[in-house]
Amino acid sequence: MAVSRMRKIQILAHRGVKEEVVSALREAGALHMTEPTVDLEPAGEYGTHREEERELSARLSKLEHLRVFLKPHAPKPKKSLDTLFDPRIHLNRSRLLSIMESFDIDARYERAVNVEGEIRAAEAEAARKQSLASELAHWSGIDQALEELSGMTRASVSLVTFEASEEESLLSDLAEASRETDLQEVSRAGSTVYAAVLFLKENDAAVTAALKKHNVRWAGLEGVSGTPDEAAERIGDEADRLRQRVEELRGAAAEEASDLESVLVLLDESAEELAKKVAEQNFARTRETFLVEGWVRAADEKRLLSLLESVGPEVEARVRDPEADEKVPVDLSNNTVVDPFEFVTTLYGRPSYSERDPTPLLAPFFIIFFGLCVSDGGYGVTLAALTFFMMRRMRPGGGRQLMKLLFMGGLSTAAVGAVTGGWFGIDPAIMPDWLSAAIVMNPLAEPMKMLNVVFVLGIVQILTGLAIKMVADVKDGRLMDGILDELLWMFFIVFLVPLGYNFILGGHVPPGLMDVARKGAMVAGILVVATGARKNPNPVLKVLGGVVKLYDVVGYFGDVLSYARLLALGLATGAIAMAINGVAEMAGGIPFVGPVAAVLILLGGHLFNLAVNCLGGFVHSARLQYLEFFGKFFTGGGKVFAPFREEKRYSVVKE
Repeated sequence: MAVSRMRKIQILAHRGVKEEVVSALREAGALHMTEPTVDLEPAGEYGTHREEERELSARLSKLEHLRVFLKPHAPKPKKSLDTLFDPRIHLNRSRLLSIMESFDIDARYERAVNVEGEIRAAEAEAARKQSLASELAHWSGIDQALEELSGMTRASVSLVTFEASEEESLLSDLAEASRETDLQEVSRAGSTVYAAVLFLKENDAAVTAALKKHNVRWAGLEGVSGTPDEAAERIGDEADRLRQRVEELRGAAAEEASDLESVLVLLDESAEELAKKVAEQNFARTRETFLVEGWVRAADEKRLLSLLESVGPEVEARVRDPEADEKVPVDLSNNTVVDPFEFVTTLYGRPSYSERDPTPLLAPFFIIFFGLCVSDGGYGVTLAALTFFMMRRMRPGGGRQLMKLLFMGGLSTAAVGAVTGGWFGIDPAIMPDWLSAAIVMNPLAEPMKMLNVVFVLGIVQILTGLAIKMVADVKDGRLMDGILDELLWMFFIVFLVPLGYNFILGGHVPPGLMDVARKGAMVAGILVVATGARKNPNPVLKVLGGVVKLYDVVGYFGDVLSYARLLALGLATGAIAMAINGVAEMAGGIPFVGPVAAVLILLGGHLFNLAVNCLGGFVHSARLQYLEFFGKFFTGGGKVFAPFREEKRYSVVKE
């Protein structure tokens, strides 16, 4: 249970088996590629495959365009539990080959682009015509053809709209601009006036200036013929025909979308081909050979070498242990019980290659803290049942790992709920005897007892963190650092615990133990002052630095207090559950609908409480690991081990 042991591998092969080597590496899924550390002779015409990459990228772009366009038009797949947890397309290799041979990507893409363009153009034109027809409805009071209004010899007619509040001043300004001007209201819509302005053409400039002064808007009906009613009916019919055309085009798109699965399969295959070509950028090449370098887990070394040997004698591989100054990628390797907790560790970061994996160390603390935060046995059983159901149906990956983690959190919550009497917020006094018998303490009735428990757990975790750091220091040859910076503080904290329990929490400590704790804390404090700044050559700063080092006691005190959040969240879960039960009981008294309302409140309320407190329990339990635990020993900064492997999103090819 540690960071996986890594080995550096160099693979030298003849260019004639390049495709086979790349396929073998992809199949193995075990090589983390790096840039070659060996300078080879330039490859000349063999140097790049940019053109092939561009072609593959273009094909991938076309397929992605097809996917985005066709997906909304594709028939909805039948829902089942299997497709819910694994919606990928399962096919055999013969069907894959059939799709690759029969599907004409360029022709399908061209048809899709044409149909998509027609749909957009028809939708835009239909919307424009519908808007014009709606505008014409406001001018239905005009019984003259619109083209006749613009065909007069001496006079002009402008159809305008303006705010009703501007009408009086507008009339005044028009009269001043030209006496031979007439404004006729056609209709109103709210505060907007639709009107026709008749004036002599020779007064066009003056009238236009008066209209602009009042921010009028011209109707913009140029090119429209017939009376407004006739034009509105005709244009509305044209909009309807366009919408009908859109539906026909969508039907054509739906026919194309019936083959969406082929598009998704080809997307995966094209992405795989492109990934192989891109990976070749990490190859060092000569005219006849190429070199691949990277990292492989020691556990996968034999399998990878076997696959390379199967390519032929044109491939030679050399494997060695990492050197001291090399940056080695990190992969975590834990058993099935600890493995889900890698999800928590990697949210914070990865250990360096030379560092111990903290996952097995945080696992017991995290799961206990999660149980204390949720703290209700009923919620724990529900959570465990739901996550077990989902976990069994999900494919391996981060989602399944999280479900497994929450399943164990549910078991921990059920255990905490059993010993604290938390079962869906039910009063422990009315519980069955077999449930009451398991109760050790009731946090709602005895919060200080539970507070003592969480403080003890916090102190144990802090001491564990210091012990881990001490062991790391000793292994690295820093024995005095391990003794004076970690072991001394561990004793100091242990001696301070009885003092804090007595003076701060008001607990009873036997006089003999108190005397030992006082003397031990005093000696430890003096040693901290004497050795805290031992590496400083200045005698004065050495003393002052030691005094400052003693101030770290405040930091440890704050760390311990942070664990009080476990009690707070646990109490909140129980209090909210009881409140939900109380509201449901009151709703149950409503005539006729009361029982139904009570059931809905209980189901909805408790599910909501479970979800919210699971989220809070996860976040705060993780926070305690990251700040109070990792802060004592964890360095981090490790680079993720990312092997070159198949990563299909939409399909699974079965042999």
